Amino acid sequence: MASDTRHPILVDTSSLIAVGNTDQWNVLKDAIRLTTTNVCQHELRNHVNSNTYPPEGSREHYLKRGSQRVLEQLNEESSPWSCVTVVPRPHGPDAGEQSLKQELSEHGSSCQIVSILDSAARRSIRRLIDHNGYEIDVVGPPYLLYILLDNDLISKAEFCEATVEMIRTEGWTGYEVVKNAWTSIPVDCADILDNEYDDVLPPG
Repeated sequence: MASDTRHPILVDTSSLIAVGNTDQWNVLKDAIRLTTTNVCQHELRNHVNSNTYPPEGSREHYLKRGSQRVLEQLNEESSPWSCVTVVPRPHGPDAGEQSLKQELSEHGSSCQIVSILDSAARRSIRRLIDHNGYEIDVVGPPYLLYILLDNDLISKAEFCEATVEMIRTEGWTGYEVVKNAWTSIPVDCADILDNEYDDVLPPG
């Protein structure tokens, strides 16, 4: 069972599902110490329980598979991942994001990185960080893959391929969303990926 230790990386539900579905999952799950909240864990359980037999390749199948992998990881005795309890517990469609804000409000000094993609949530969290004077970087889920590259656990080609796969599988399209996905990642994949990937590479 994941501990309640607070690691420097705080991750929301969507980011957990995104990394849960990456081809680099087996490397990532044991190499990175990260923390999520009991609210995000509850959202993951909902994805598993509400999609009993989703068709292969469907969005529901993707959500269930990623959620199952993450929940199994959180239940592993020796997992380097942790789950902290947020009180009072927020409810509603943005409960996971709200739980990250609550965690940061109370324990922001133990955090260095927040992984979340939603633009509105990122802006809100940045305001909270600035207000409290924390030194925290707000990044997209591909940054977790960059940590593997930065620690020589995967090659640059593997990083670039896994990142564009994540962006396309998630359906992150449009200038701002793609830009957010690549935030804080100092890697140029243009020399590895050909022109057909221009729509998922960071704006020049």
